[in-house]
Amino acid sequence: MKYLITGGFGCIGSYVIRDLLDLEAEIVVYDLTYDLTIPKLVLTDPQIERVTFVPGDITDAANLMRTIKEHDIDCIIHLASWQVPACQANPPQALKVVSEATINVFEAARIFDIQRVVWASSVAVFGLPEDYDHQQIGNDAPHFPKFIYGACKSLNERYAQHYFNEYSVDTIGLRFTAVYGVGRTRGMSSFTTQMIEAAALGKPYTVPFGDDEVDWQYVEDVSRSIVMSCSCPTTKTRVFNVKGGLWSIKEGFDYIKKLIPSADLTLEPGLFGISWDYDATPVAEEIGFKPNYSMEQGIMTTLNRFRQLNDLPPVSVS
Repeated sequence: MKYLITGGFGCIGSYVIRDLLDLEAEIVVYDLTYDLTIPKLVLTDPQIERVTFVPGDITDAANLMRTIKEHDIDCIIHLASWQVPACQANPPQALKVVSEATINVFEAARIFDIQRVVWASSVAVFGLPEDYDHQQIGNDAPHFPKFIYGACKSLNERYAQHYFNEYSVDTIGLRFTAVYGVGRTRGMSSFTTQMIEAAALGKPYTVPFGDDEVDWQYVEDVSRSIVMSCSCPTTKTRVFNVKGGLWSIKEGFDYIKKLIPSADLTLEPGLFGISWDYDATPVAEEIGFKPNYSMEQGIMTTLNRFRQLNDLPPVSVS
């Protein structure tokens, strides 16, 4: 199988590359620049050398399609996107980067009869807890996006259903939550990773949203859900909630302080602004995905990876 990964040199893409290389896959990364800052945190140099890189903008449909044709792509993993802050700051360009570019991918899949498209949606399509009477949010719950980013992802989900209904384009969208792990540097929910990194390296950090619970989704679980989605049979559901586990920010804060009592962390009150309690039954039933990492396991792995990268000894629960 030959895979095209848009935004492949980002955080999630770097882990997906690693996992696909373990399966002896051929990988073409389609990204704006050849920036190995994040991949080098995850991949070895020999692994990076096995990846073919094509520079390109996902809003450039002609270049995207030319790349797919020239490299005889079988499966597309579409990860390239802006995050919440950038979308809020520039709504017109957000529509192009987040939505029009995704439609370019769907259209390319239609034209070149791509076997499968796996693409990143987001739980940002949903709204506040009160929009759902403070109940768990089902996979087919109505969308009440509070950010431009979520509104664009919601539009993408409608287009995915259209391309499946009208053209049989086989797509699977995955709604990720608060993804964390080494390499997560952008987006509003990257604060959990920043908290872990600060503690690992002995730096001060003020942790926001201290009154909230979030879904802690470790990046290695995210990668595994993507890889599984590439090869599973065609699903009846087009887009899935994918979750890690619901824990409070304070629980994560306290666990880090247990690992490193001297960590210079300050917990700040506040709420993130969306609901975090999701039903992920369909993704378990149709794709077979369930998370492997608890919050504690993910934090421990992330913290020690940061320490390893900085030549510091690992920590463990005493």
